[in-house]
Amino acid sequence: MQTPVTPLLWLSAGLLGGQAAAAAAGGPAWRWMALGVAAVLLVCRHRWRWDLRCCAAAAVIAGAAGHWQVDRVVRPVFASDHVQRWVAQRAVVRGRIADRPARRAASMRLMIDVVAVRCGTDWQPASGRVLVTLRDVSQPWHVGDQLEALLGLRRPHNFGNPGEFDYEAYLARRSVYVTAFAASDRGWTRTAAAADAVERWRTATVHMIERTVAWPAAAIVGALLVGDAIPLPDAVRDRYARAGVSHVLSISGLHIALVASGAFAALRWLFGRSERVLLGSNVPKLAMTGSIAPVALYAAIAGDNVATLRAELMGVLIVAAVLLDRPRDWLASLAAAAAAISVAWPGALFEISFQLSFAAVLAIILGMRRITPWWDRWEEAHLVRLRGRHWRWLRWLVLTEAVTVCAMLGTAPLTAWHFNQVSLIALVANPIIVPLLGGACVGAGLVATAAVALAPRIAAALFALVGAVTGLADLLVQICAAIPGASVRVVTPSAIELALAYAILATLVLTNGAHRRIVLALCAVALAGDTAYWLARRTAHGALEVTFVSVGQGDCAVVEFPTGEVMVVDGGGLGGSFDVGRQVVAPLLWRRKIRHIDVLALTHADYDHFGGLPFLVDAFAPGAFWWNGHAGTGPRFAELQRALGSEGVPVTVAARGMHRAIGAVDVAVLHPGPELSGGDNDTSLTVQLRYGSIALLLPGDLEAEGERALVAATGPAVRSIVLKVPHHGSRTSSSATLLDAVAPRIAIISAGADNRFGFPHPAVLEAYRRRGIALYRTDRDGAVTVSINADGAVAVTTNGGVRAFQP
Repeated sequence: MQTPVTPLLWLSAGLLGGQAAAAAAGGPAWRWMALGVAAVLLVCRHRWRWDLRCCAAAAVIAGAAGHWQVDRVVRPVFASDHVQRWVAQRAVVRGRIADRPARRAASMRLMIDVVAVRCGTDWQPASGRVLVTLRDVSQPWHVGDQLEALLGLRRPHNFGNPGEFDYEAYLARRSVYVTAFAASDRGWTRTAAAADAVERWRTATVHMIERTVAWPAAAIVGALLVGDAIPLPDAVRDRYARAGVSHVLSISGLHIALVASGAFAALRWLFGRSERVLLGSNVPKLAMTGSIAPVALYAAIAGDNVATLRAELMGVLIVAAVLLDRPRDWLASLAAAAAAISVAWPGALFEISFQLSFAAVLAIILGMRRITPWWDRWEEAHLVRLRGRHWRWLRWLVLTEAVTVCAMLGTAPLTAWHFNQVSLIALVANPIIVPLLGGACVGAGLVATAAVALAPRIAAALFALVGAVTGLADLLVQICAAIPGASVRVVTPSAIELALAYAILATLVLTNGAHRRIVLALCAVALAGDTAYWLARRTAHGALEVTFVSVGQGDCAVVEFPTGEVMVVDGGGLGGSFDVGRQVVAPLLWRRKIRHIDVLALTHADYDHFGGLPFLVDAFAPGAFWWNGHAGTGPRFAELQRALGSEGVPVTVAARGMHRAIGAVDVAVLHPGPELSGGDNDTSLTVQLRYGSIALLLPGDLEAEGERALVAATGPAVRSIVLKVPHHGSRTSSSATLLDAVAPRIAIISAGADNRFGFPHPAVLEAYRRRGIALYRTDRDGAVTVSINADGAVAVTTNGGVRAFQP
């Protein structure tokens, strides 16, 4: 089936392609190359028609413009008074809240437009934005409030792990280049701003939801109607993702369509009461035009997320087409919305919500263009429409399920890419949950939202009804999510695999006959080759690879043995609600195509070592758990113990003398001894990996006393070419006794950027420098991977490149 290609598709594809190239290539060279290609297309003789050449040239120019836009955002030229001048200092910041405060379960985020900064006694004019994470909130913060606050300013950092979420670019797209953390807003000076009518309406709606709807249904109703004004617990998000219905929790096309259709119906009825209006105008067109205002008002209340903007823009374009008596081209409207958002918000292509929203709608448009005519032919052949009204439900059910299937298939590769999870129960859950939450709850909830300012009692009664229906829907979601196999965790597809997946989907909906068979066969061959490559890479690469993962102020090492087994030593832990295991370590493992951990080891029970382990136990089903037997405290350690028990993981208290042979690598426990004595750090489980003639030592957080005990008990056996620096480079570790006995050539420090402990200590850095040891740091180098070959050759890979060390 041929799909007409409009100039809007060329422009949108060029703009998005240019933005993608900005992320992949960087620098201005690509832009000049693109402009050169555009000139060649326009000037040179070509077999294409002139209009096609113009479209192609315009697409290339748009791509260059998109590249320039993103490059300007990621690498800006700061004004001389930009607040980044005061990074790494504590300063009093004066400014105003520029955006709605983002509430989280245990914190709040405030976006501050800075007007002045004081370091010392004098105020200095300043510009720019600061994103403040506030843990203890004691004051009611709103858009426009002015404030003065003492903040420790810092530059945002990515962790530096390969393929990670680009947090720096994410903030840059919001004009944020400086961040701060504050334990409390007590002592801050606040001058309240007069809220506008929309903000007062939204605030009143939130308060009424919280008063009339029980928890956690209140958070779900808030997500359905007013965005993220009420924090949504992670457990709720997880079960909706498992059930494949998490899309209903974001305000998108469904909500906009309900508002538009409700306003259209009401206005059409109202205008139909007037004979003058009926005779003097086109009532449907007039009602459709009038429905734009309620949609814009609702979008202002709900917030400016990508899915809402996309739906609003498409709605306006479709209305314009109707008013101008033009055919409704959904594909052109989608392309125009994508181009408009990309121009207004450079880099929007890299937002997960943008990708999922546009992929879902594109899949529905293209898929239904093929499915609807097929179903019409089937109905005609079986005379379905002559069999009675009740057969209409069959059409509704089939086409509704087809929309769900199209959206699922269109977003499944991206869901695997970003979230490593694909829901299998979604085909069952969506026809049940979407009518309840997306129809009944949103429909009644929107009426209740409109009634908040006019009839509070009616609004309260409606919200109570919405809460009851939401509770029922949430119960059904829990049942669906709890079914074994409801969703599957998948490894992260590579860029090639992602492209092949979408090539297959595009082939199925856009081609026929021989062309389809040829393309599908080529894709199948490419996928087979890709699978063979990764199988060989995972199970027969022949090297011992140890990746010291950048987890902030903490420790985590991923060991990949020559024959494919995997060992993870420690799991990091930053405190608060940020789960390092879920958001840092697990994504790295999935990108390496790792689905199972053979051995999970904990050196000692400090939070910065075990905080990320509960999720790793749940997601990777370890074959064994090693630790020193010294239990930790707090709810997170209890969660780790529960996870080990529920997964049935064998637990071993490892002590000196324990050996395991894994894939031609000797794994030896050198410390502690059978008697558990000394401080928490000094009893750290110390593991040595020996592959051929090369040894690598992982000593946890040993301090001077533990180091002396280790050296005394092991003697020459402790000698290792590669050393993980003990205790993050603390001054109380890396004693001369240890360094002389180990005699490393390569050392790796795991520490967080700008950490409050001052690790690594300058004296420790000097000790390694004096001995000529090659030193790497996760706070500066990102993830550090040490590869050891059977012949003794060692290579160290960081973000800065690869360095080889000969035996």
